[in-house]
Amino acid sequence: MRLVNSLAVLVCSLAWFAMTTGCTEAEPQRIHSSSVYEFPDHAERFRWRRINRGNCLEVLTSKGEVMSAVYRDSSAFINDLFPCEGAIVLDDSQSGLATLSSTHVALMEPWDSTLKHWKGGGYLDYVRSAAANLRMAENDVLDFGGNPEWNHEAILLSAFRAFCIYPFGNPLDGVTWADDLPVVPILEYEEPSPLGRAEWMKALAWMVGDSALIEANDVFDGIALRYESARKLGIPREDSLVVLTGSVEQGIWSAPNARSFVAQLLRDAGARYALTDGARAGNIQFSLESLYAMRGEVDALGLVVYEPDTANFTLSRWIESNPHHAQLLPESGRVFAANSMTCDYFGWWVAHPDAMLRNLRNVLYNEEELTGPSPCFKWLSR
Repeated sequence: MRLVNSLAVLVCSLAWFAMTTGCTEAEPQRIHSSSVYEFPDHAERFRWRRINRGNCLEVLTSKGEVMSAVYRDSSAFINDLFPCEGAIVLDDSQSGLATLSSTHVALMEPWDSTLKHWKGGGYLDYVRSAAANLRMAENDVLDFGGNPEWNHEAILLSAFRAFCIYPFGNPLDGVTWADDLPVVPILEYEEPSPLGRAEWMKALAWMVGDSALIEANDVFDGIALRYESARKLGIPREDSLVVLTGSVEQGIWSAPNARSFVAQLLRDAGARYALTDGARAGNIQFSLESLYAMRGEVDALGLVVYEPDTANFTLSRWIESNPHHAQLLPESGRVFAANSMTCDYFGWWVAHPDAMLRNLRNVLYNEEELTGPSPCFKWLSR
């Protein structure tokens, strides 16, 4: 940002004379060099760093390096004796957050039930929240487009405190007039645990203000407690099902790695994930031939699909939809799926991993009657 560049010389000069002080607050703070950090309970891709007056939000790469440092206002930036490159100063003259992803909206709603702090954003066609759709119907938020193209005029007219994006899809990358806009990368999709993904609701709430963060902390604590209670129920070892997930495209099967949030969710539900190499990053691709050889080792196949014809979405229909699917079917013939046409898999369920965990335990072991929303994962009937 231009403001950051103009202030950087002054702040860097002051940093030469900085003196560090101790911290009397309790864990989870940890002292690294001359900085004091506050870490979230489960998320790995953000943290807070204490500065002279308040704190800043640091968004981290997979190697733990700082990608962006987010300051609530220019005063917070000025008072940081050790500012990072790529600093982002939120617009303290405005309120509310604009979003690029439907997941961001879902992570706001648990602590902002009416989404009064949501200013709109991109890809609104994918937002499934009833509160969000009500605000859109009443023209209370702006539509930035994104499908098929961006509405830059709407972005210019919108008054937001921050624009929350995922870095690989920044619509303002290289747009010179947007240099001063506070664009904040949200990396929840790279978290390796379900609770880590959901905990990004705290980062979003922090950008709104302290009262929002207090509410988000309370909501998340309840989610984490319910998740851990479900996880600790335990499943007899002899009943632990081996599950593989993924999808096929152009004759190649692509599956989440053993350290992905999907693998962790399945393990917490009492299953064994078919892939065990924890050193592999990203999705793992292998041939249909090697997958065919695994059929006898896999008890069930789990899918995430988008099927508009929900009434006829059966196992037979899935097999008929792709000639390779017959090769993928486990010898048991058991397949369960989340149909994102009817289940807000990339929205509500990301923000409620406790419900997803209970759903999976019910699917895999028929453990209990579920309350709340209709289950996301269901067995495919023949």
